[in-house]
This record gives sequence, C-alpha cells and structure tokens, in this order.
Amino acid sequence: MMGKEYQVSIATLTDYHLQDFIRCPYQFYFQHIEGKITTQQNWRKMVQLVINQVVSRYYKLPPACQTTKKVMELIDEHSRVMDVRQFDSKTHYYMALAKITDHLIKFLTSGKNAYPPLFLYEKFNMSIGELGTDLSLILDVAEWSSNSFIIKKFLVDTNEEMTVLFIHMISVFCQKAFGRLPERMEIFSLMDGKMKTYIPTMNDVSDGLEYLNIIKGLLQNPKEYSKTDCLTVCNSCSYQKRCNEGIHINLESVTIQ
Repeated sequence: MMGKEYQVSIATLTDYHLQDFIRCPYQFYFQHIEGKITTQQNWRKMVQLVINQVVSRYYKLPPACQTTKKVMELIDEHSRVMDVRQFDSKTHYYMALAKITDHLIKFLTSGKNAYPPLFLYEKFNMSIGELGTDLSLILDVAEWSSNSFIIKKFLVDTNEEMTVLFIHMISVFCQKAFGRLPERMEIFSLMDGKMKTYIPTMNDVSDGLEYLNIIKGLLQNPKEYSKTDCLTVCNSCSYQKRCNEGIHINLESVTIQ
C-alpha cells in the first residue's frame, strides 16, 4: 500500500505519465507525485531520447540521403551523451546500442519516404469531455497514406499493456482532434526488433475512452498502487531502496499536470 491519505487530481493525462504508470506504479509515484527526482538517470530513458533524435533527423533528410550509413552516423553522434554507468554493465550498454542500431537501420531504411511526414515528434494537447481532463501525447511520425495517414511509434521496448495503451490513446486522440482514425498504426520495439501493426476502428475509440477513464481512476488512488513484478524494470530503477524500505506517506493533495 502506497499511502493512507493522498488525493490526486489529474489536469492532463499524458502519454509519458501513463507509460511510467504502466511500467511500475511505485516508480511513477516517486517520480511524478512525490517529486523526488534522483540524479541517476534511467538507461531506458536515455536510449529513448537517442532514438527520438535519430528518427527525427532521419525523416528530415531528403530521400537520397536516407541511407544505412546515415543512420549509423546519427546514432554515433547522439549516443555519445549516454552515460555508460547508468547501464547494468558495459556489456549491457554495448548490447543495447548494437540492438538499437540494427533495428533502427532495418525499420528506417525499409522504404523511401517520397514526401515529408505529416507530423514529426509533435506534441498535441486537447480537452476530452468524456474524460473530464485534457489528453496530451506526442505523435512520433505520421505519414500520408492513400486513404488517411499512418502513425509510427518508435520505442526502446514494449509489452502488451504498453501496446494497448498507445492503441487506445492514438485512436481517441486522432478521432477527437482530426475527425478520423489512422489507416494503421505501427509500433516498433527496438530492443527485440519487433513491429506491431494495428488497424483501428471506431470501437477502439469507445474502448479507449473507457480504458483511459479506468486508468485515470487508478492514478487518482495512490493507496491502491502496487509494485511491478518485472525484475528488468526493478533492476534499472533509481528508487529501489525507497521501495524496499516500506512507504507510508500522508499528504493532502497533489495535481498531476
């Protein structure tokens, strides 16, 4: 149990808040509610930043320059800022970098992009009446298609819960903001090289609103938070000591922006 009396109000449901909550509610609590940010960075967040920078710069290149060599150059340039000490070991660092490099090359160079993307790492925010709150998310890459558009999401890694989250968020947001659904979504998991393709329907909008309302209710009740049972998440977490101490916090209220 994460606390006895803690009221949380949600001003905005953001994609990164929900990702962190699904990965581990305890970790989410320490970082976003209690606000105790440690000096230690999570290796996964560092790698995700490199991915975002590489993908963004790649898509801004003219088609003739979108090559394997250019992907490797961009990764080399942006990965220099990563701190090897934040990984489990040097072996972990080099293995992660090798996997990300191989899979970014595979996914980015599989087809030439004749036209600039419709959106490229753009952040959107809008009020969703059915949720009683704002919904905020970043669309990594949106490309024109013959009938609509395609949304691409590039992640360090993902799981079934994370995939479901993005399907729901993107479906709800696109229908509310643009009045139409993407032709398809492509979610790339770069540590294992897997791609999930999904074709949304209007059922995903109603299901997504229900899902997000449930998640919102869970977020607002920290005393019911539970710790993840995933060792890989725990091993890379900056809050392991706090978790193991047993936490009893009694604060009045907090608003998540």
